[in-house]
Amino acid sequence: MQLTKELYSALVKNGKAVIAITGGGGKTTLLRKLSTYLKKQSLSVLITTTTKIQNPLFYDYEADCIFKDELGILTHEVEKGEKVFYAESSKYDIKKTVSPRLELLSVLKDRYDVLLYEADGSRGLPLKIHSERDPVIIDGTTAVIAVMGLSAIGEKAYSVVFGDDSDKIVDSEYITSYLRDPDGLTKGMKAYTDNVIVVNQCDGHEDKIDEVMKVRFPYPVFIASEENDEVYLSV
Repeated sequence: MQLTKELYSALVKNGKAVIAITGGGGKTTLLRKLSTYLKKQSLSVLITTTTKIQNPLFYDYEADCIFKDELGILTHEVEKGEKVFYAESSKYDIKKTVSPRLELLSVLKDRYDVLLYEADGSRGLPLKIHSERDPVIIDGTTAVIAVMGLSAIGEKAYSVVFGDDSDKIVDSEYITSYLRDPDGLTKGMKAYTDNVIVVNQCDGHEDKIDEVMKVRFPYPVFIASEENDEVYLSV
């Protein structure tokens, strides 16, 4: 199965959606891949962040237009089948762009068929324990995709979990606790949003799938490779 196609079918209703991506181990890759698929469905797509995201100078989002200021994005005439990137320049880190005003995103979401945004950061680690400040979920969000990386399985938490300095081994028991933790993977998911979990990084880590399959997940799960856009198993 094709991961982006499955996510489109599950989360985009009547050609409209506001989708948050949370967690770790592949948020930006999924943002790029899913937005490109949506563009191919002749939808207008705005990709952004409510925290920080890589500067498009250093990462290719495959966007048709890139904006880093309010005037540019507000005066842009939206077209079908167009992917637009918008986040503000960072004063402190050239490699990052930062969240626009949330009030502005509330306006922009009504101009595009799909608004797709990263809602937290994990410093490149495959798992994330959230702080009080994140994830930042905007009003009107219709779906949340929580991502976790399969590469974490079998490793010590301090080396693969952002926010956990313990030496616990990440296994099925750890993932079960991680799912139950109010600051764990499912934080930000609400009863009124369509919720999906993507267990990423199957390519090269197929031997770790069995350990994840011991876990009872609270939402539909795609065990997948985002890079290959392939679902290995769905639960």
